[in-house]
Amino acid sequence: MALLMYKNEYIEITRDSGLFYVKSLSRGFSFDSFNEILNKSFPNVKITSFLAIKNVLLNAPSGPVPFGEERERVSISVSSDALKAYMTLYVSEEDLSTGKRLDLIQEIFDALNNEGIVYGINTDVLAGQLKSGVEYLIAEGTPAVNGEDSKIKLYKISTPKPQVIDSGKVNHYELNLINQVKEGDWLGERIDATPGTPGKNVKGKIIPAIPGRTFPLLYDRISVREVYRDGVTTLLSKKNGAVYYKGDTIGVYDFLEIKGNIDFSTGNIDFDGFLSVKGTVEDNFAVSADKDIEILGEYGVGAAENIISRDGNIYIKGGIAGKGKAVVKCKKNLYVKFLSDITVECEGSVYVGFYCLNANIRAKQVIVESPRGRIIGGQIDADICVSAAEIGNRSETRTLIKMRGFNRNALKADLDSIVKQLNDQRQLLSKVKHHVHVYSCSSQLTDEQHDAFEDYKKQYANIRDKIKELEYTHRNINTFLKTPGECAVIAHKRIYPRVRIEIMGHAEEVSKSQPMITYYFRDNSIKSM
Repeated sequence: MALLMYKNEYIEITRDSGLFYVKSLSRGFSFDSFNEILNKSFPNVKITSFLAIKNVLLNAPSGPVPFGEERERVSISVSSDALKAYMTLYVSEEDLSTGKRLDLIQEIFDALNNEGIVYGINTDVLAGQLKSGVEYLIAEGTPAVNGEDSKIKLYKISTPKPQVIDSGKVNHYELNLINQVKEGDWLGERIDATPGTPGKNVKGKIIPAIPGRTFPLLYDRISVREVYRDGVTTLLSKKNGAVYYKGDTIGVYDFLEIKGNIDFSTGNIDFDGFLSVKGTVEDNFAVSADKDIEILGEYGVGAAENIISRDGNIYIKGGIAGKGKAVVKCKKNLYVKFLSDITVECEGSVYVGFYCLNANIRAKQVIVESPRGRIIGGQIDADICVSAAEIGNRSETRTLIKMRGFNRNALKADLDSIVKQLNDQRQLLSKVKHHVHVYSCSSQLTDEQHDAFEDYKKQYANIRDKIKELEYTHRNINTFLKTPGECAVIAHKRIYPRVRIEIMGHAEEVSKSQPMITYYFRDNSIKSM
């Protein structure tokens, strides 16, 4: 049987089985007036048909028709992740009054309990002013804090870059070529990943944290050891040597340091690693090594028999006055303060601090770096570029420069090929790195899995090495392509008479002194600018 809930001269509202009905008695009652009655006297009614109300009021007398349903006085909703719960009250102003606040709060707690909400309840909301129909954040859980990944720092090897200091009174040519370490020196470290902090949702359920990932420390077990203390794994050198990377694997090559000179006390030196000579190479003595060679004596080298790096760079801090006898050969680059009366065979570039005097040089490039640098006399045979502030001198010393040049289109094609190879290798590296990470995160590996892990690490190192080689070639080709034409001879300040420039079979004799000039080859002829 319907229960009469409200009546005036225009309408009556009844309730039956949880549904609310409206009946119009006479015309003249607006929808706004009806809505005002609902908000004031029936806050727990949820309208299900606005159209039914409108039709009943317009077509009075009419009805009764259902227009709404009863809803909870305290409505609770929970977010999908159960970290937040919201409350909306549908109660009268009387229920919100101070006198009935305790009863309402008890009703709210009952509703929360019915929804299983037991954690993070915001009691400040209950103590504050409450309004009907307003949504409040009534409870908030604590989200889990995921662990941080392990952090790795490793010894940094920088690209060799000479520093030319020319003050007019004192000239220095500084370069850090070999990254020397001693036994027990720091090579890197890994700070442990953290487990994270678990959270709790509003229903009291623990939210597990995702622990941080532990990245592998890649190092050569023969030359590097690890020490674990207080959550940090530290890599230390097992011996005196020179730091190197194979891919991302750090290691220490054998390193021979000669405290003094190479002379009768040492004899000729031939070493299979890195070589550092604190003094000089005396006349008629020879030194060779597989890797980089540095000769750090302030007064340089004289008429040494030869200085050879089979697979690396050479740095001679004090320069070479070869007296027409010394020979220097290197696979990569030569860095030297000055060259005088010497023969150089270099598969890379020759970087000279201050001057080349009567030197015979074969290299990709010959760059004299000082703003007052000079090339005087001798013969230079280069592929890409010869550059100095001055070429020749006022005394018109005969100076020969031969440029072999390069095919720009072929070099561009090589560059495109290298870019493609780099992309392919990087994609392959990403796949192999994923396998390495998966195995490194496993605490227990079978013998078969351990062998696979070692294979993946070797693959990773080889791919990284290949990428480094490709990047090195990419940088060089980009530098070469910046050269004007198909090769160039650049005198930044002046070129003097009796300099002969031969470019790709075409020759030009400099007959008069000229300032700031560049000779280059284009369209099958030598041009200048």
